[in-house]
Amino acid sequence: MTEAAEPLSSLLITVLTSDGTLTKTKCILTAPPPPPGLDWGTTYCAPFTVITPPAG
Repeated sequence: MTEAAEPLSSLLITVLTSDGTLTKTKCILTAPPPPPGLDWGTTYCAPFTVITPPAG
């Protein structure tokens, strides 16, 4: 996880899945903090997208 350079209210998350796929999402951090629970991810985070490595 890393804080995005622009805007500073975003959190970037990269995940290596169990099948070896890299995926990423961006969550928007707001004040006050989001409520606890499962709705946090779908309300404040974009859907995960697959990161395709460059052809080598």
